[in-house]
Amino acid sequence: MYDILQLNDMLVPELLDIAEQLHISDAKKLSKQDLVYKILDSQAIADSKTANNDEKPKRKRIVKATTAISTEEAFVEDEGDGAEEAEPEKNQKPPVKKVKALQKRNLLKMNQLL
Repeated sequence: MYDILQLNDMLVPELLDIAEQLHISDAKKLSKQDLVYKILDSQAIADSKTANNDEKPKRKRIVKATTAISTEEAFVEDEGDGAEEAEPEKNQKPPVKKVKALQKRNLLKMNQLL
């Protein structure tokens, strides 16, 4: 890798050899200063291509299909009598007989309103 000071100190035939190694077209038609800049440009382009290949690939984002949102409830316990009551379950369904009785009662109320 050459810098501008090194290239300016070189003779034109040396610059032409470097240009040939870097595959610069029409290097013989260029002036010394233009040849120096072409060499610097081609070095920068070649360097950037190799720098892109050395980088780590970006990590892919993983999206979870389901998320768990949980809530906690606080229960207050009585300290006075020492007797423990069974806590009702959240998802416990009422017995079928009670449901049917409630449905009948609701139907009777609706009929009375009509």
